[in-house]
Amino acid sequence: MKTFQVITDSTSDVQLKFRDELDIDYLKMVFTIDEKNYDADLEWGGINSKDYYDAMRKGKRSITGLIKAEEVETKFTKYLEKGLDVLYIACSGKLSSSINTAKSYGEEILEKFPGRKIVCFDSLRSNYAEGYMAMKAAELANEGKTLEETVAWLEENKLKFQTYATVGSLEWLKKAGRVKASTAFFGNLIGVKPIILGDANGNNYSYKKVKGRKTSLDELVNTIVERIENPAEADLFIEHADCEQDAKYIADAVKAKANVKNINISVLGPIIGATTGPDTITVNFYGEKVTLVGEE
Repeated sequence: MKTFQVITDSTSDVQLKFRDELDIDYLKMVFTIDEKNYDADLEWGGINSKDYYDAMRKGKRSITGLIKAEEVETKFTKYLEKGLDVLYIACSGKLSSSINTAKSYGEEILEKFPGRKIVCFDSLRSNYAEGYMAMKAAELANEGKTLEETVAWLEENKLKFQTYATVGSLEWLKKAGRVKASTAFFGNLIGVKPIILGDANGNNYSYKKVKGRKTSLDELVNTIVERIENPAEADLFIEHADCEQDAKYIADAVKAKANVKNINISVLGPIIGATTGPDTITVNFYGEKVTLVGEE
């Protein structure tokens, strides 16, 4: 019998089938595009993914926001009232202040529930690496592990959950302040594609550049094959920003080279997609610990 509830947020991109299977809840972030406000619903409520990325292709920018205080209060209270502690696995604190919002309101909420606990855990990740971490935590909860045992496991293994990505255009990283303007212009001018890593400090940075789209996809394939742990029993999560064929290309290449057991393809959610733009591909898996650290 589990003693705590796992909650994550919109940047985790955990699909409904996994949330239902493992009993995971999430806190919605928000975004605005084309002068309309939306909750960052992981089922794309309010706007479909095709329309979202097409709007970006037409030059519309998506502006994102944090988790909502009222939802933190509602969902944390819901599980505390059931006699469960709460484990919130949050987007990297280097990328979002949502974890600080949760901590602040969590402290206030706990005053009404003496003896209960809320842990806001910085995953140092976003995207499906964060989501996969939440899935593993939920598995431990469902096995009857304590909150303390689960947090200790996460602390020991969090750098083994990893994300690598490439983008269709450097324009969106530039607008989000992820790269200098000169770098973005240079990259687009000659067709250079960055390979982006979620680093050991929780930042995302471009640690390698390759020439051309196909080469960037092949680089992701090689990275997966080199770093994934126990591929015959492993899970790989590939996300795409309206470029499903490229995601399938990676899946087929990985199957041919490493025979990874489970490969899940899904659409990149609106929060990460706002920063990386259309035609982004991310790959997320559990493997050799990340040690690289980019510039602050």
